Parts: sequence; C-alpha cells; structure tokens
Amino acid sequence: MQKFGVRDKAEITWISNEYELGDFGMGGMLLDYNGFNMKSKDMLEMIFEDRGIKWILGAGVTKVEDGLVHYENLEGEFKTETFDFGMLIPAFSGHGFQAYDKEGQNITEKLFRGFMVVDADYTPKPYEEWKVQDWPETYQNPSYKNIFAPGIAFAPPHPISKPRKSKNGTEIFPSPPRTGMPSGITAKLVADNIIDSIKAGKESLHHKGSLRNMGAACIASAGYGLTHGSGVSFTTFPIVPDYKKYPDTGGRDIKKTFGDIGLAGHWVKLALHYAFIYKAKMKPFWWLIPE
Repeated sequence: MQKFGVRDKAEITWISNEYELGDFGMGGMLLDYNGFNMKSKDMLEMIFEDRGIKWILGAGVTKVEDGLVHYENLEGEFKTETFDFGMLIPAFSGHGFQAYDKEGQNITEKLFRGFMVVDADYTPKPYEEWKVQDWPETYQNPSYKNIFAPGIAFAPPHPISKPRKSKNGTEIFPSPPRTGMPSGITAKLVADNIIDSIKAGKESLHHKGSLRNMGAACIASAGYGLTHGSGVSFTTFPIVPDYKKYPDTGGRDIKKTFGDIGLAGHWVKLALHYAFIYKAKMKPFWWLIPE
C-alpha cells in the first residue's frame, strides 16, 4: 500500500484476544533486541505505531457480518467495528468430534478435548500451578497406542498465556502456538518413533520433544521489495516458559530469545518460502532442509 501510494487512504485495525501486543499465545517474551533487553509488547507497539496500525486488545470476536465485526472485551462490553476488507483468524478451539468404539460405546473423552488427547497432564489446576512438565513428549494417545497427534492436532494441557475472562464470564485469551516449527519437529519425532516401532516389532518411543525444551523461530513480513522490504524476526527458547530455570528473564533463555527488524528478515522469509516448497515436493536432498 505504501509502495503504490494508497496507504493514506486506508485505516488498519488489529483486533486481538491478546491482553498485550506481542503475547503470541506464549505470554509474551523478554528478548534481546540489538544488545538490549526488550519486551515483545514494546517491540510490537513500536512497529504498529511506526506503520500507523491501530489495535484493540482483550477482544473476542463473536460475529462477523458484511462490513461489520462484533466483539466482546474484557470489560464485558459488546462493541463493533466497520470494515471494507477484513481477515478473520479462527480460534484454535478444535472441533466437537464424537468417537465410538465398535460396540457403540462413547469413547470421546479418551480421544478428544477439541483436539486429540495425548501424553499430556490434563489435570485441571489454577494458572499458578501450571508446570512445564504438563506438556506432552511423544504425542501418543494414552488409550490407543497406534494414534499420534503432533503439531496443531494435539490438545494442549492448558494455555501458555494467563487465562482471562470478561466481566460476563467469557474466556478471552489466545491459544498456544503449535504451527510452523513445532509442527514440523513434533511430526518428525512421531514419524521416527513409528519407523522404529515397525523395525523393532514392538513399541519404541525413543524420540521425544516437548514444547518446554523446544525453540521456535518466526518471521513476519513487514514490507515489500527485494531492496526495500522488511521482516520482523523472532526466536524464542523454550516455547513454554520455564520460570524455575529462567526466573529472571521471563522463563526463557535470553541468549536464544531475540528479535530484529529489517531487510535481512525479508530475504530469509523469501528463502524459506522456496525452501519449504522444495522440501514439500521431496526434491533431491530435501531432508537436509530443517523444520
């Protein structure tokens, strides 16, 4: 829009169920930015303000009509925003699947909590008692050992961000991120375990990987052009913060959690775009491209 001279003709508003910008469903991050410690909240606010993007936070969209979006905020107020062009990112709430065994008995609780039940600790507990050990390692269903659910398919034990409710009792907070790198890594370890089990003729769960000891990288496009483009790059480790191991840096390793903005990020994202398509087509040496 900036390139074609129409940016001044558009008002852009970001409506999010995040409590703060830069939450990302991970409770935000304390990251290294050009040698300084900066909260992801401050970095995102800086980017939004620089690009003239407005934001509405703590908002849960309830309905979308032609040119009109309805939402409820944490104050319990029901509001609307008009739009000419809109994009809705659906909530990661799963689907209301029902499952039955061959005798017709309902076995839904053994399989689904919106997403697939795996080797996580689903014991209900308050936010203050959440532990990194609650998160799964093998993504195997405990009742049906031949069923696995890596990536977005598995049901998280609980959110990562602090859960919040509106004054009406409506839950408004982001879901844990499980797409991108976590999906690729967990899918690979599940595939390796299945391969090992077939070769050994018995169950083998040697390969493990929890979001509590897994990092992730994300690059968001923030400008178009090979010479004038821009990308916002983040890395975080671990995805699920470990406040006992890293008590002074928001539960994460500050040496492995950093962010940057610039042309380099744009080039990396462009390269990854072609690399992932190359890998998906299983062309020569595709396995050398990491998740």
